[in-house]
Amino acid sequence: MRVREFIIENIGYRLAPCLYNRFHDPLFEFIESKIPKGFLYKNIYDLGCGDGENTARIQKVLKPKEIIACDRSEPMLERAKRKGFKVQFLDFNSEFPKGEMATFTYSLHHAYNKEGVLQKAVNNFQYLFICEPYLKIFHFFNWGHVPPKKYWIQLFDKVLKRYDLYEYKNNLIVFYKD
Repeated sequence: MRVREFIIENIGYRLAPCLYNRFHDPLFEFIESKIPKGFLYKNIYDLGCGDGENTARIQKVLKPKEIIACDRSEPMLERAKRKGFKVQFLDFNSEFPKGEMATFTYSLHHAYNKEGVLQKAVNNFQYLFICEPYLKIFHFFNWGHVPPKKYWIQLFDKVLKRYDLYEYKNNLIVFYKD
């Protein structure tokens, strides 16, 4: 584990977990209005679920048959588990599940090799839902190294090629089907 992640997971996540997502209800209302019908009722791995707040939102809008909340942080998984989710310890930087749909909601920017992780997701899942912020001034303190919008678009074009893209404030929302 890198020093940065050790500090985040052993101090930051215990004291102030995922405070950013407390204000995501309007974002998910927007997402709900854009979901292609084929993305509903799937079996989902929520990769980088954090404390499960956005997992609950994903559950509400995508109406999955099953959702498994995955994270590399035990304190975050405990919080997600207390919200009633089936959880799995998983660091998508080093291992990857296979399934029907994967979701990345404010988690892909934490990947050490974003292109490699996204390519593994494409190889292992039929459907991807991605919601990522792009760099703005207030992301100066973001531990996940949020890239600029141009970087995300180039990455999606390279790896996904065909996808539906939407923008809400400083968030990019992607629906991908192989």
